[in-house]
Amino acid sequence: MLRHEGKIAIVTGGSSGIGQAIVVRLAGEGARVAIADVADGSGTVEQAKAAGGEAFWVPCDLADDGAIRAAAEAVRGRAGSAGIFVHCAAVQFMRPFADLTIDEWRLTQRVNQEAAFHFVRALLPGMRAAAWGRVILIGSSTYFINPSNMTHYVTSKGALMGFAHGLAGEVGREGITVNVVAPGLTRTANADAKLPDEFFQSMAALQAIPRSGRSEDQAGVVSFLASDDAAFITGQTLLVDGGQART
Repeated sequence: MLRHEGKIAIVTGGSSGIGQAIVVRLAGEGARVAIADVADGSGTVEQAKAAGGEAFWVPCDLADDGAIRAAAEAVRGRAGSAGIFVHCAAVQFMRPFADLTIDEWRLTQRVNQEAAFHFVRALLPGMRAAAWGRVILIGSSTYFINPSNMTHYVTSKGALMGFAHGLAGEVGREGITVNVVAPGLTRTANADAKLPDEFFQSMAALQAIPRSGRSEDQAGVVSFLASDDAAFITGQTLLVDGGQART
């Protein structure tokens, strides 16, 4: 039996990067995975198929709470109630706080943290009815290493940890776990386009494991937390950063 056989999963931001790797991993291990993303998810669908799994794209603007509720309902109508929810989508850019506009601040919070609120609210009744659920939020090691010019982003990722800590205590007795995976710098197509190779090398030199992080590093941890092997883990933040931030 495959690890996630018979499970329905929703992964936000699954059209590229870490989210894409998570979709492919969960689908390859038996889950039927919905990709909730404003970007075209057809490439991820094909990768999931190549891995022997099934995924489908549900277009969703994660800055729109009505669109999130509609996406959750679309997944329910097509595949059934999702028991695994992974919030990976994020707005990320660098800007000094003094130059940050209120619209940029609000968009970052809306996508990075509030979208998780709306999706979990929509999915929680189904998880409670099944007495089983996995909520996995993708945080960031930036919360622990205090980078410059990312106050808006760090705030949003810190809020996800607070959300997980609080919600875990409310739903644990119902068979639902809530955890955060906090990646370090990870080599994705988007990151490679923005950052020089020298930057990746300098960051890797600060880690206990001196190599750049890969999307698959995060996907494996997410798959574990989504499984019954992690049934006694909740309210936790797992740093997956090669040992740069050692808490």
